[in-house]
Amino acid sequence: MSEIWVKSFSETDIDEFMNLSFSEYGESTLTNPQHVKWKHIDSPFGASTYVNFKEGNKIAGRSLIQPRDLRTVSGTISAGSVMDLLIDAEFRSTPINFINMIKASDHINDFDLIYHTSNERSEPLYNTLLRFPKPFSMQAYGFPLRLSGFLSSIIGRKIAIVDWLIAPLRWLLVSIFFIINLIARLDISQQNISDDELESLCENSLKVGPIFARTNAFLKWRFIDAPLWSGIVHRIDQSGQFIGYLVTRQVELNGLTYLVLLDFLVTPKLSFLSRAALRFWLIQYSVKSKTDAFFTMINSFGIIARKCIGFPLLKIPEKLLPHATPIFIRPNSNDFEEFKTTTSIHMTLVDIDYF
Repeated sequence: MSEIWVKSFSETDIDEFMNLSFSEYGESTLTNPQHVKWKHIDSPFGASTYVNFKEGNKIAGRSLIQPRDLRTVSGTISAGSVMDLLIDAEFRSTPINFINMIKASDHINDFDLIYHTSNERSEPLYNTLLRFPKPFSMQAYGFPLRLSGFLSSIIGRKIAIVDWLIAPLRWLLVSIFFIINLIARLDISQQNISDDELESLCENSLKVGPIFARTNAFLKWRFIDAPLWSGIVHRIDQSGQFIGYLVTRQVELNGLTYLVLLDFLVTPKLSFLSRAALRFWLIQYSVKSKTDAFFTMINSFGIIARKCIGFPLLKIPEKLLPHATPIFIRPNSNDFEEFKTTTSIHMTLVDIDYF
């Protein structure tokens, strides 16, 4: 007999979570108990909601809804991010199990709205079968810095001299940052950010669109305490005043090293020259980190997001990515219907289950 249960995720659920993950992925982050506990129990916004599909005594499928606060000028909305959805291979022959799992996420009293993304297998189900509203998709940006690794993935051989030949371009980009920053005067460090500074930044950011809550407790949990997904928080000051932050992480993928911009929030009043300095800082930091490329993914419709995209960062076509990253938003009441079409939400990689 099939049943779907909805409950708060707890430590007693970790073993069955990992068992289902291991049957699909083998050894992975989702079979690491410290990572699972951190991700779904330790969040400052509370434990994830556990939706599990049982066939008899067997866990045949699951998804988890991680709580997030979405801040708007009119107040805070309780949002939930659907992630780690998985159905056992034995129960995938019909889409009904997938549909029932997704519909079980609707009208959970803890959440005003649910948002999630998809992969290449589930996107057709969301788009054509369930017809969920999709106000925007995440857009990827990047910049290649060392070409030998990329060539090696194509021709099967690494030619180191290629990187020597383009070294002048890398150092030219580094030099451009220092020249622009003589005027912009950005000071980017790893100094602490106070609660008052971060709250003031968030309040100013709300003037141009909703943002998911950013607090020091959230930054500490998400980037400092993370057992596998840690990141470095960079404070940005200008003329002695705090104006924002960036979070970066080095990621190894398919033999290449990427400097990934996981999250950022900057004042909406950032000048054109300061925006340029910020982008060139990302490039020069990638060069100093000796990575093969820079990468990030954002909602490019957000006004704050536009402060960090543009030349020299390059838009990456979806066909070059593993899959598209649409954002589906489902309100749980008529009070939040506007979010079916809202495109201005500031969303970065930290707001989706990507890195």
